[in-house]
Amino acid sequence: MNALDRDFSRLFLRSVGKPLRERVLLRNFSNFRIGGPADYFFEAKAAEELKSAIHLARGRGVPFYVVGEGFNLLFDDEGFRGLIVKNSMPGLSLVEAGSFLKASAGTALNELVDFAAENGLEGLEFLAGIPGTVGGAVYGNAGAFGQCIGDFVENAYLWQAEGGEFRAPRDYFAFAYRYSRLKIKHDVLLETVFRLRHGNKNNIRAKMKEYLDVRAGKHPPLKTACAGSYFKNPVLPDGTKAPAGYLLEQVGARELRVGGAAVYPGHSNFLINKENASARDVLGLARELKKRVRERFGIELEEEVIFLPASGSDF
Repeated sequence: MNALDRDFSRLFLRSVGKPLRERVLLRNFSNFRIGGPADYFFEAKAAEELKSAIHLARGRGVPFYVVGEGFNLLFDDEGFRGLIVKNSMPGLSLVEAGSFLKASAGTALNELVDFAAENGLEGLEFLAGIPGTVGGAVYGNAGAFGQCIGDFVENAYLWQAEGGEFRAPRDYFAFAYRYSRLKIKHDVLLETVFRLRHGNKNNIRAKMKEYLDVRAGKHPPLKTACAGSYFKNPVLPDGTKAPAGYLLEQVGARELRVGGAAVYPGHSNFLINKENASARDVLGLARELKKRVRERFGIELEEEVIFLPASGSDF
């Protein structure tokens, strides 16, 4: 470590009140189980820790990236030349006579769904079985079965290093298919308030089970080393979406493998770490799949999984 590195570690301890971890293997924080060492790693368990860590990194010119549970994300084989901040701030509560639900960004998505069901609030059942955190789900407007989490966002509390904390209404996010404004603004999500409907607990649980059964029939088991659906469903000229899995199936995706990365046999839009795959293997397999779909259908698939290069983010 050079003098600047040691200086940053000392400043971090002084500013945040907790020490940095150094040379942390990111594969241990990725559901893909892929990724080399990050120069620095910090797990924030309180909002002030998260804000202080990011404020210092920005001020010192240290690249940083905030992660949740490591789903929908592919780390570089070379790791990350900067600071990885893991958002581990859970929290769930009912507000305004129980018709709204507030969730901290580090809350597990399945805990959000269960909490809503236990309190007789319906609307989020379609998220049952989707791994990750509330923050990651809102960031990417996660969804399934024709619904998206952004449909239920009332407002959220965000933080900017330059402007501080502010409350953003739903329209601020400009939600679209697998998109939110956070992807270009890079505001830090702290809490989200969801507007839900009162319903019957038994009916809500029954809907959740239906969705879980569908997932179990075609998606990889949760312990499988993958990052969820790899490609977005492309939007056709007439405005309809073509299932990426179907397109991939038609070009022989199930037989494909590059190094240790392979296509999941049960659903062609899932790429899995079958045998000590590298990020290079996954990216190579994804390129081949995109090439085949382009040549066969004239459609350019777009990745849903985010690849984080070692060189840093564009924050």
